[in-house]
Amino acid sequence: MQLLSAIFKLFLLIAIQILIEQAPQLILGHPEVVVNLSFIFIINCGLLLFTSNYRWFYILQYISLAIYAIVLVPQLFFFNMFNFYARMNYIFLSPGNFIIAFVYLLMVAALITGIVWLQVKLMKSMGRQVYVVPVFAGLLLIAELFAPPAEFLSARVWRKLIIDYIGNNNIEQIQKDYAKFSKGKKSITPYACDAANDELTASMAPSMQYLYDTNAKKDFLLLMESWGELGEPREQEKLMTHIRNLFNQHGAALTNNYILEMGRTCFHGNTSSAEGREMLNMNDEESYRAFLEHGVKPTHNITEYKNQHGYHTIAGFTAAKQYGSNSSNAEGFRRALGFKSRFYYEELSKHYPVNKENTYKAVFDENLIDSILNESKRYEKVFAYALTINTHTPFRLDVNNNIDGRFYYKVKGQLFKSFKENQQAYDQYYRIASIIDHTFKRLAEGAATTAGQPATTATPFDRVLIIGDHANPDFRTRGLYNMKTVPFLMIRRKK
Repeated sequence: MQLLSAIFKLFLLIAIQILIEQAPQLILGHPEVVVNLSFIFIINCGLLLFTSNYRWFYILQYISLAIYAIVLVPQLFFFNMFNFYARMNYIFLSPGNFIIAFVYLLMVAALITGIVWLQVKLMKSMGRQVYVVPVFAGLLLIAELFAPPAEFLSARVWRKLIIDYIGNNNIEQIQKDYAKFSKGKKSITPYACDAANDELTASMAPSMQYLYDTNAKKDFLLLMESWGELGEPREQEKLMTHIRNLFNQHGAALTNNYILEMGRTCFHGNTSSAEGREMLNMNDEESYRAFLEHGVKPTHNITEYKNQHGYHTIAGFTAAKQYGSNSSNAEGFRRALGFKSRFYYEELSKHYPVNKENTYKAVFDENLIDSILNESKRYEKVFAYALTINTHTPFRLDVNNNIDGRFYYKVKGQLFKSFKENQQAYDQYYRIASIIDHTFKRLAEGAATTAGQPATTATPFDRVLIIGDHANPDFRTRGLYNMKTVPFLMIRRKK
């Protein structure tokens, strides 16, 4: 009877551990959920063969979970943990914005402490039958060596559930990411998509395909923060149809003067990677660092090209100029690219209200777009680049300033099955669509103002490329997205 009681407590112990280790997958809604136990937990169990001092189990288990959080959470959330820790200076730029995050961190630490204490209590209550814990660990090691992973398909809960006994703790992926990170400062990888990994093929980023020429007098590249594609193609098609409808709703002033085209491209990494992709035709953040920190010259530089052909180049960023890796900043990158005019939160906040939809010090992205358009009116030939920030995670929609109530609920109810149970995802998309719609509105106004008049320096842009930087990495919504591609809009003036 005591043995059966010990086995029951063992199952309870293991169930608690599995929930701890698989929580990120469950929260993210991955289509494949792999159930396993970490090597560190198995080693901790094995220690009971040599000592009855449960304090060691407690200490090592707590350390292992801390390591798990330090390594895996940034790995999941920021695509590469090493790039995440290179940005810890964000905390010092605006420490007040991270108070809630610190409170959550303390709450999680307290929760983990309580869970590990419960695990130790379970083992202590087994008495002399505590040997079942290391015996189970040994059986699991044998199963890992000789038994294949078990797979179960489920249409209702998960697409696939895999039982793999002992996990690799993402060691292989972390090794690859470190190899990439350490390569930074040394070489540049040209941008490329391949059918096997990215679902499409391309050797040139969209900005290189559509704007790297002198065929238009005024070009505008708008890089949209966290705008990715939904994983379900039919749902993504609905989103893009909705954006096309927004374009058409601005009437003849827009539709008679501009053509809207839609496309998609692959992405590899975070926002810095996307900036390198569109500005320099590079493939990853390590290439970005090589260009920025050691001056390695890429094969393409759209800003330099436009400067050489007589364009006035403008760069705008909604947030503060210091944001970026701790080895440089947003201003440093734009200056290295060669932009003649540059403005940031420091300048914009003197004229526009502060946006509080995430932890960044920033104005509203619409105000950045207005500033870009106004600045461009002063020059005959312009290449402008803007990076938005309001939709960056952690995102919370500003319902006091950014909601049209009837439109907000109508769109959600009619179009988007994927968003019906995920308010956060819908809010973020709604905000992205509103920024895009604001761009349409300004183009329509500019076209109406200059209709029938001779070309002057006040003419609006001839081409506008709006493109996502990467899929939304938020834990609460990430499972909805295709993590390999991003959408773009190409808006051309009719000839």
